Amino acid sequence: MGNFVSRSRQPFQVSRSLSAEKDIGSGVLDGLPIAEPTTSFWMIPATPIAEPRPQENLPSHADVVIIGSGISGASFARTLLECGNCLHVVMLEAQDVCSGATGRNGGHIFPATYHDYEDLKKRVGENMAKKMIRFRKAHLDEILAIAAEEGITEYTQCRAVEGVDVYFDQLTFKEAQRKLQVYQRDMGEHAGSYTCYEGLVAQEKFHLSPLAVGCITTRAGAIHPYRFVTSILSRLLTDYPKEFEIHTSAPSPHVVHLTNAYAPALLPALKGAILPIRETMTAQRPGRNLHASTLRGGRSFVFFDSPRKGFDYLTQLPEGEHELMFGAGFESSTDSGTNATYGVHSAAHVGGAMPIYFGAESWGAEALPTTSTDEQDVGVGLWAEGRVKAIWSGLLSESVDGMPWVGKVPVNVAGRKAPPASSAPSTLNLNLKKLESVVTAAPGEWIAAGYSGEGMVHAWLSSKAVALMLLGEDLTEVKTWLPELFSATEDRVKMAKRTFRPDVVLSGKRRVFSL
Repeated sequence: MGNFVSRSRQPFQVSRSLSAEKDIGSGVLDGLPIAEPTTSFWMIPATPIAEPRPQENLPSHADVVIIGSGISGASFARTLLECGNCLHVVMLEAQDVCSGATGRNGGHIFPATYHDYEDLKKRVGENMAKKMIRFRKAHLDEILAIAAEEGITEYTQCRAVEGVDVYFDQLTFKEAQRKLQVYQRDMGEHAGSYTCYEGLVAQEKFHLSPLAVGCITTRAGAIHPYRFVTSILSRLLTDYPKEFEIHTSAPSPHVVHLTNAYAPALLPALKGAILPIRETMTAQRPGRNLHASTLRGGRSFVFFDSPRKGFDYLTQLPEGEHELMFGAGFESSTDSGTNATYGVHSAAHVGGAMPIYFGAESWGAEALPTTSTDEQDVGVGLWAEGRVKAIWSGLLSESVDGMPWVGKVPVNVAGRKAPPASSAPSTLNLNLKKLESVVTAAPGEWIAAGYSGEGMVHAWLSSKAVALMLLGEDLTEVKTWLPELFSATEDRVKMAKRTFRPDVVLSGKRRVFSL
């Protein structure tokens, strides 16, 4: 007996736009992705699969079209291809593969837990708040496991690290300690291990500035996000040469929106529910004394320098020049400029903050490039020779209600009729020459987006869940870990639009403490 999947002839048509426009003034994105004018350090050297296949090789149809080639796309495609039944899957990318938020972020796997728990509990109730926190926490072990399964742990620098929240304001630190107590009391064994250090003890243990008033530490993670995603996509292209392709357009009965901040461009009903936030990232050479603090990539940091200004975040590469991957969590969200680059204020902030955070003694003398002719440094001639080796920005998303949008998109939200049920992929018994069964859920549009700057602790499992939904799998187990409130319902869209105020510029990530 042989099987193959019948192909739809009444699909959605999704194609690449030749132009992209943005309404930066209102914070609502109107167009499709543009070619970013800044170069992300992560993306050099580019993967061999960086550029999508030419449009003349475009298939006439596909069973599933994935829009977006970042971490969401990798998770969805991996799940779909390995759990599905001979589906023809096309991934669409407007620019280069993994050139969006995933290829431009900080490689930081450090979920907000005690910071958000109490506020979530007030908004959605204790049980749902706990479920949302467990969902975030699950991503570190999930990503570590995926890297191990793929055999790419070392190449992608995927690792657990000591995560350190550093506070520079005494009232903020006391509030953090109080929130931590509430979190540990309610979460019990699911809270994880946390340790508080105060004053001089914190400064000496972590080699911080005398301005630091305290730290809270726990387990976190770090990764080379570009290598992680492109390694998985490369392997899928090799293992599923007939089933999986990356292009710029294709028709399909299933369209999956995995474009994060750009989701409203193809789903206009989500304008005002998912907003774009541009943030600034850097790769910097560490001061000569700094390894005692950062442990050559063994620690990640979040710096809270003010109760009113959010935070900055830092990881360090475990090889090469041990570059510090430092991003501004708040500074760049209100200063993004109008040309898709980065604002002067945000660039100045990330370029000068770290010697202040660690202190002059712990930072030490400025490091010089290891060698200007190092053949292993593929960026020779591209990177600057000072402390700031590279600086770039990327577009993240802010969900107005603070939660990702995950699942099937209602027809009224999509603004398009779904293809008929008869267009769903089905298996064909080659002996009997008749259709046996439908191998997916009913045709339609799907989404996993709106991660509010926390894609590394939301995207993988959100997209995995959507893939299982599309396959029509039994979701009993998925429902134990996927928060129900993430569903993209019509009522939620309406509520989000009532919440949206275009005159308010969001902080990019949570304003964790309101004092």
